[in-house]
Amino acid sequence: MITVSTDRSREGSPRANANHSWDEFRQVYPIYSALARQRGLPDGPYTAVEKVHPWADQKTRERDLLWLDEVDRQILAVHIRQFLVTPAAAREEGLRVFLHRLLLNPKKEISDRDKIDLLVVQYFVLRAPQSLIGAQIEFSDVAQILAPVLGEVEATTLECCEPFERILETAQQCRSLRDLVEQGLMEQGRLVKEAAGGMFYDPAALVSICRFNFTLRRIFIQLLHGDLRAIGAALNELERRSFKTIDCRRAGLSAAETIAKLREFHQHWKAPFQTDYSQGSSLRVYEQLMCLRQDLEETLGAAVVPAARSSASVTSSKPAETEVAKPAQPASPGGKSSAETPPSTASKEAVSSREQKIPNLGAAEVDNFEERIWEQLIATPPVRGRSMTTVTVEGTRVLLSAWEVAAFISASGQDSDDLRRVIVARAMLSAAIERRKRILDFRVLQQALAHARSEIPRFQERIDHLKRTLKTDSAVNLGISVKRLLALVEEAEQLQKGSAAPEEK
Repeated sequence: MITVSTDRSREGSPRANANHSWDEFRQVYPIYSALARQRGLPDGPYTAVEKVHPWADQKTRERDLLWLDEVDRQILAVHIRQFLVTPAAAREEGLRVFLHRLLLNPKKEISDRDKIDLLVVQYFVLRAPQSLIGAQIEFSDVAQILAPVLGEVEATTLECCEPFERILETAQQCRSLRDLVEQGLMEQGRLVKEAAGGMFYDPAALVSICRFNFTLRRIFIQLLHGDLRAIGAALNELERRSFKTIDCRRAGLSAAETIAKLREFHQHWKAPFQTDYSQGSSLRVYEQLMCLRQDLEETLGAAVVPAARSSASVTSSKPAETEVAKPAQPASPGGKSSAETPPSTASKEAVSSREQKIPNLGAAEVDNFEERIWEQLIATPPVRGRSMTTVTVEGTRVLLSAWEVAAFISASGQDSDDLRRVIVARAMLSAAIERRKRILDFRVLQQALAHARSEIPRFQERIDHLKRTLKTDSAVNLGISVKRLLALVEEAEQLQKGSAAPEEK
C-alpha cells in the first residue's frame, strides 16, 4: 500500500520554493487532492478547501505545505496525465501554481522534468484560443500564452533546442503513423530534451519545448486519423470487390477476418487516452492499427489505396460505393413521412421536386464530421467545472454538454454511439444553416436536413428503449441532445420556406 510520510525529520520544513500564499494553496489543493485519491494516498487535510478560512498559524501552514511536498514525491508524469485527460481536469489557476512549484524546486529530479514537460503543454492548450489550436504555432504565440508562468520571454535561438525544428520538418513529411514511428521522431525529441540538461528549465527553452510538444502531438493525431481514414477506404474498396475475409495475422487477428467484423473494429476504435504517445512503450497500443492498415493495403495492392493524411481542415470526399441510398419518404420529426402531407402550394411542389434530385449524404461525409469533432476534443481536453465545450466545424461553433463530450473521449457502447450520431447530425445541420445564410446554398442544407430527419425516428426509438429498461440518465441525456437537433430541424425548415417564397412569386 502506498503511504505518505509526515515525518519532518526528512526535511524539517516545507521546501524553500513552496512559499505559497493561502490563495495559491487553495487553487492547487484540488489537483493534489484528486491525485492523492487516484494513487491511493491518504486524503489531504481538507474535504472542501474553499470553505476553510486562511491559515490561523504557522504550524497549520507548515503541515499543509509538507503534505503537498509528500504528494509531489509519490506521483509521476503518467499519473498526472491520467488525471488531466478526464473531464475533471484542473483549472488554469491550479495548473499555474502546480507548474510554479515544480519550476522553483531547487533540487529537480528527472521525474520533475517529465512533469514539467507534460504540464507546460497542458497549460498552453488550456489557455490557447480555439483559432490558434489548428493554426501555425510560432514561438511568440507560445511565449505570450505561457507568460503567467514564465514571465516575458524574448525570442532566442538556443543551441539545445535547434534540433526540434528539424524533427518537426521531418514529421510534417510523414504520410502515416508508421512513417513517424519508424523514423524514431518521438525518441529523437526525448533525447534532445535529455541533452539540454539544466538548460531545459530556461524560459526560452520551455517555450520551444512547449511548441515542439504541441505541434508533434497535433501531427500525431492527424496521422492517426489518416490511418483510420485509410482503413475505412480500404474496407470500402475490399467490399466493392466482393472480398469476404482478409488475412489480418500481422495485426494480431485471424487469417480469415470478415469485412463486417473489421468494419466494426474500425468504427469503434478509439485512441487510448491514458497513454502518452511520446513514450516509446506506449506506441504498442497503436501497433495493431498500423498493422491492420498494412494488411488491408497489401491485400488490395499498394497502388490502390494511397497514403492519406488527415487534418481538421480536410474537405470530405464522396466515393460512390459509400453513398447511402436516399429514402423515398424521409421521415419528419413528428414521425410522419413527408409523402403523407400533400403540398399545399406550388412553391412546396418546387421544393419537393428539387429534393428528389439531391442525393443523400454519403457515409464518408458523415464520418468526416465525426472525425473533425473527435480530433478537436482530443487536442483540447475538457476542463473541470466547464459544463459546455465548444467545437468548430466549417466555421460554425457547436456547443457540447459534458455527457456529449464523454461520448467522444471516455465513454463507449451503444449509448455513446447514439449520442455521437446525434451530435454529428446537429453539427452538419448547424454548418449547413450557416452556409445557407451566407451564400444561399440550398443543396447542402437539404442534404443535412434529410440526414437529420432520417436519423430522428431511430433516436426516438432508442429513448423509448432506454426508458423501458430503466436507464433513466441515458434516456434523459439522449432526449436533451435530440431536442437540440429538433430545434435545428425546425430552423432549417423555416429557411426552406423562405427559399420557396421567391419561386412562388
